Amino acid sequence: MRNKYQKQTDSRDTTPFESSEEAWFWYCLCEQLGNNRGHGGSSSIARPCESSDIIIAVKRLLQQGCLKPEHIRVLQQYGFEQAPPHPNFGASRRICGLWQEAMAFLDTILRKKGIIYCF
Repeated sequence: MRNKYQKQTDSRDTTPFESSEEAWFWYCLCEQLGNNRGHGGSSSIARPCESSDIIIAVKRLLQQGCLKPEHIRVLQQYGFEQAPPHPNFGASRRICGLWQEAMAFLDTILRKKGIIYCF
């Protein structure tokens, strides 16, 4: 019997995300597909993290007070729609601002972890 708590490794070379937005959409897609761990050859591109690493970073930002509950609501709504908010498509400037703030905070933490490319 396989240990479901044992971290599985992917022997392929990993490809970091290009942005926090791309990482967030990937996490949301993994959640929608029921693939909470997001690893193990389930994708044609091996990522340098598990999907849970993304939500852990978001939770840490929330605990630190960088993100507020309204940021989380915007992240959830647009993350699961797989499209960022845009004023031309009905999103208010406030919603767009909350999205951009959340992405900026997430970008900083994910770059430090090597999950996003550091140019």
